[in-house]
Amino acid sequence: MKTIHIEKKCYRNLSLSIAAASILISAPVFADTGTTPAKKTANQSSKLIQTPPQKKTHKSKPPAKSGGADNLRQMFTLGKADGIFRMAYYANHNAFFNSQADRQTAAVGGELGFTSAELQGFSLRLSAYAQRNFARTNGRKGFNRDLGRDISALGEAYLQWQGHDFQIRAGNQLLKAPPFTATYDYRIIPQVYQGVKVRYGDADHYLMAMRMFRFKSRISNSYDRTTNYNASFSPFPPNTTGHTNGFWALGSADEADVGAAKLSGQAWFFNYQDYANMYYTDATVARASGSIRPFLSAQFIRETDVGKALLGPVDNHTYGAQLGIKHHSLTATLNYDYIPHRAGTFLNGALATPYASQEASGPLFAQPFLTSTQDLGSGNAYAAEIKGAPLNHVFAGARYSYMDLTPARGSRSIGQSEYMIFGIYNFSGSLDGLSVLDFFAYQKQKVSSIDYWENRFTVQYSF
Repeated sequence: MKTIHIEKKCYRNLSLSIAAASILISAPVFADTGTTPAKKTANQSSKLIQTPPQKKTHKSKPPAKSGGADNLRQMFTLGKADGIFRMAYYANHNAFFNSQADRQTAAVGGELGFTSAELQGFSLRLSAYAQRNFARTNGRKGFNRDLGRDISALGEAYLQWQGHDFQIRAGNQLLKAPPFTATYDYRIIPQVYQGVKVRYGDADHYLMAMRMFRFKSRISNSYDRTTNYNASFSPFPPNTTGHTNGFWALGSADEADVGAAKLSGQAWFFNYQDYANMYYTDATVARASGSIRPFLSAQFIRETDVGKALLGPVDNHTYGAQLGIKHHSLTATLNYDYIPHRAGTFLNGALATPYASQEASGPLFAQPFLTSTQDLGSGNAYAAEIKGAPLNHVFAGARYSYMDLTPARGSRSIGQSEYMIFGIYNFSGSLDGLSVLDFFAYQKQKVSSIDYWENRFTVQYSF
């Protein structure tokens, strides 16, 4: 991470103070349970991004640097076109523990976009998404929801100004930083938000505020006021039909070297309108140098219902801990999350995440791949993971997770075990930009007599 400029000293002190204050507030709890890592160490362990770790990935393309254009004509002639093409094939057995829900589905699609050069700090981006299904089974239980439908949608479409360490972006945009709203899980088309974001600092050291009004899920053609809890997205409860005015959020992140250690952290407040207010903080202490770098991370989340309370009462505390070690490209972690039971509340005290429900990734440390910890109830969640680049162009890993979670008072723990492996190969030379990905996961639950497995194979090319 690059060193912050001297002129940002006041900002850094403020940012670190916010993160430190959040950590101190929850310190007594951490003493017993521990918690989550900072965004670069901790969150990377639980956010198993389904795209290769290469320079050309599916994220917002940065505009040309200031001064790139001298007039409106050059703003467009010096702009850059980009795109990504994907072919995905998913096969599963007893999907989500539904007997005979065996589905094989294939689709192609991707994104085409254009980012203008910068003129007096102003730039714009426009992109379009498309997905077309070309093979699927359609038995009693239907086909894979994510790949089984044809989609045509406007992607990113924003106007941006940046200067004096500020960045202001208005329009349709991907979100990278905020926990539980970031665009880190998608199949062929990502989820996109419509609103305004203001950032002071850079991508790693910042103060940030945002107001998002509408949302487009990864299976939707248009932007609306729904969330992942709506029946139009999820086949599982709560299947709400309520519409909301989106969400707003305030957050800060920073890091600092203290002797031989590196400290990093972030703190956020979210107002998910008519759902819940969430307070989120995490911090990491890691060895700053050396070929072997151990790290310890902590996380605390507090959430209560607000407004119309579309999910009913929400009363969540989440405490997490992660112990890990990094050696060159290899990262190994032991992960734990504790969610106390709260009878009579949403999923017995679970975390409400309107834009992260039914996602395969997230900032919680103990996270399965095929399901989401926050959708399974309250209790204890465990995970162990190892990942890295054992060979040139290859990135691979494995994870085991156990969800000792209870979705309702008086019910049994689901006792869910999941075994997951994945591999990614990035081509080079004349095939630079081409990648092949495969993820396989197997789940079983104590409350189910059947098991569930799924394989996700993807070929993608980005330019």
